[in-house]
Amino acid sequence: MALGTVPRFSIVVPCHASRAWLRPCLDSVLSQSFTDFEVIGVDDADPDGSGRILDEYAAADPRVRALHLDENIGLGLTRNAGLKECRGEYVLFLDADDTYTPGSLDAIATRIDNTNQPDIVLFGYERIFWDGRVVASQRQEAFAREGAGVFTAAERPIFLTFLEVVWNKAYRREFLTRHSFAFTSGFYEDAPWTYSTMLTAERIATLDRVVVHYRQHRTGGNIHATSGRRQWDIFDQYDRVHAFIQSDPDLAGWRRFAFDRSLDHIVAVLAKPERIDPDDRAEFFHAAHAFAKRWKPEGYTTDRTARGFKRWLLIHDDYATYSTLKLSSRMLHGQSPRKTVRKMLRRSKLDPNLAAYTAYWFKQYACNPRAIYEKAAELAPHIRGVWVVDNDHLSAIPEGVEYVVADSPAYEKLLSKATYFISNMNWPKEVEKREGQIHLQTQHGTPLKTMGTDLRNFPQAAKDLDLEELMRQVDRWDFNLSSNRYSSEIWERTYPAYFEELEYGYPRNDRLLTATLDDVRAIRAELGFDDSHLVILYAPTFRDGVDSVRLPTGLKDLGGTGLQLDPGQLAGAAGDHGRVLVRTHYSLSTAPESHDGKVLDVSRHPRVEDLLLAADVLISDYSSITFDYANLDRPIMLHVEDQGFYNSRRGTYFDVADFPPGVVTRSSDELFAALRNGTFATPEAAKHRHLYREKFCEFDDGQAAERVVRRVFLGETDVPAIVPLADRSPAPSAYFVHNG
Repeated sequence: MALGTVPRFSIVVPCHASRAWLRPCLDSVLSQSFTDFEVIGVDDADPDGSGRILDEYAAADPRVRALHLDENIGLGLTRNAGLKECRGEYVLFLDADDTYTPGSLDAIATRIDNTNQPDIVLFGYERIFWDGRVVASQRQEAFAREGAGVFTAAERPIFLTFLEVVWNKAYRREFLTRHSFAFTSGFYEDAPWTYSTMLTAERIATLDRVVVHYRQHRTGGNIHATSGRRQWDIFDQYDRVHAFIQSDPDLAGWRRFAFDRSLDHIVAVLAKPERIDPDDRAEFFHAAHAFAKRWKPEGYTTDRTARGFKRWLLIHDDYATYSTLKLSSRMLHGQSPRKTVRKMLRRSKLDPNLAAYTAYWFKQYACNPRAIYEKAAELAPHIRGVWVVDNDHLSAIPEGVEYVVADSPAYEKLLSKATYFISNMNWPKEVEKREGQIHLQTQHGTPLKTMGTDLRNFPQAAKDLDLEELMRQVDRWDFNLSSNRYSSEIWERTYPAYFEELEYGYPRNDRLLTATLDDVRAIRAELGFDDSHLVILYAPTFRDGVDSVRLPTGLKDLGGTGLQLDPGQLAGAAGDHGRVLVRTHYSLSTAPESHDGKVLDVSRHPRVEDLLLAADVLISDYSSITFDYANLDRPIMLHVEDQGFYNSRRGTYFDVADFPPGVVTRSSDELFAALRNGTFATPEAAKHRHLYREKFCEFDDGQAAERVVRRVFLGETDVPAIVPLADRSPAPSAYFVHNG
């Protein structure tokens, strides 16, 4: 767009705590077939990095402008800030978690032309749910009935019974400017804007088309999905609506309509415990009565409907009857609790100094939970940590570490008494979270493979996954751990729930930044290697829907191991000093070892971080281990011979060949050649690795466990700052130090 030209559309996208959805939102706009528009993204002092995403898009596309506010001022005033920057003939507002359907802007432009530049164009929307369901607006048929003409709100009042939102309309900018329309501060700011613009417009048109996909968040993602005093803003906003109507005698006929609509909205808010805390419900009800008393039209009577009865209760301040109705409804739909031992134990008092730990479905003493447990013993010794392990994996728990066996009476007691729950997977579905308990989901890797709700698109990978149950488990999370902003965006989008993202790094990777050369040598010595050995760690991931993997002729059957390369040939390609550590995915079989000592199976080694420290080179594929190993700034090779197959079964969030950490190979001969000629360790490979580390090793600086302990156990918010990548000193490679 040439400087100074007036675009057809200005699209205002306000951003606050929206990074998980901002990219799909902007992509849906920028990919439109109609291109004569500008996007004004307004960063409302966003704490989660949405402003950085806006800057990224603005740098890549001149149609996007990023506006950064100095302080958080709320959605309404943020829209005002964007509106002041608009240059287009028409203004649209798009929330950062919603999207446009393809071809929508072209359809809006055509409709504007065909109706001779109306003040407002209304269009349809669909609700998009976390589980993939798409539900059309209940009033969509009204658009089809309107035909080609224009009208006023008085001629078509049905359009003021729609959801009171701003994003289902295109507004002529001259119309907005002439009447000085502006948003108010606070929640429910769409109500006064909707009434004032719709009742003022002289020419309104409709477009019979679904333009907006309106995202429905499960818990806490929507700004209204949290209880608190902010919900009281609804009274101020509807005060403004009624004051606007009463200020103009020509609008007197709208008083009853607006009164009914406002009471219905208030009753709907009152009925939702996620908006009005049960302890505050009576106070809110009485405030609603005061509102009704202020604005009840003269001669008003309620109609004989369920809605009318609820309005009557508000008008007469009859909370006793209202609360009785609510109680009866709960008793009608409720179920009696099961009288089990677990239910009885749940009545016991929580121990504020007791933490339950587990890793990999009660099978290991490992990963982020282990690192947090060990750091808590140092910084928060008053917190008693107890591990949960199943009966078949008791040997995984080191001597001196307290544990209980899963499904035992001691386990049930731990579930009922512990305040803190730390795991890198989800606790079983029968674990019920008590009031006051705190769940920390540590995760166990940076996501390359599709996760959570995104698995809906990959039936083979999701065939045994109950997404409803998964989301119930995710609802327990109070904290979720992230090692980079890339991960944070994915976690927040694919696990739609209300949790605090701890962008602290992965505690398990602290060891990679704090270990010394002597530590590395000691680990290698335990494995039987010295400084002269080039140690290669071969660690592929599993393949969904594959029970065995065909290997080259002559090899032992390694069914279920996930190996696609012959470890012996790997060692041979690395030369006389080459040694190979083979680690299969924790869900798969172990690998065979060679008799000459050059290949060692470490699939059941208790600490993968030690294997990373021991290895001078990593060979992997789509495993998240590559993100962890990148912290060491050592050579990485990706072998992706089956990339097309893998993507069809599981899918990845980016193409590893387009953004690799080093050399990428697609055949065993190609990989062996790279080992023999040394191209895996060239400056070009190092350049790729540096970019990879900048993106994915963002928060892994050696202090992650301390941050977690201080925030979760000690309640501190002033945690150690992230050390810049350039200032970190990862553990050195023994082989490369030895060889200069």
